[in-house]
Amino acid sequence: MSTETISDTALQPFTPEANAFFPIDVAAHLAHMPRHRILVCCKRGIISPHIDPDYGRYSFDLATIRLLQRIEYLHTGCGVNFTGIQIILSLVDEVERIRQGEGSGPAPWS
Repeated sequence: MSTETISDTALQPFTPEANAFFPIDVAAHLAHMPRHRILVCCKRGIISPHIDPDYGRYSFDLATIRLLQRIEYLHTGCGVNFTGIQIILSLVDEVERIRQGEGSGPAPWS
């Protein structure tokens, strides 16, 4: 078997389109998070899913799935409750806004 044949049949990493939306089951799988925890995040306003106007189904873009991965890490890996997660994410957003306003320099405390 030649090297060319092996590389043609090798598995390639999945890279979805940037504007793709995924149903809750797929988002749960990609975020390694149970569906019910995603629904709790939606109910608490931590994330804002896209809601299908015809069927009322939730769908999630890649940015939201990355956010769900962070939430899952904070919840299971660090033991932070949902109130703490909301505070942390709010502070991260604020730091990003400050950095964008002042340029891309380091934070004053670093």
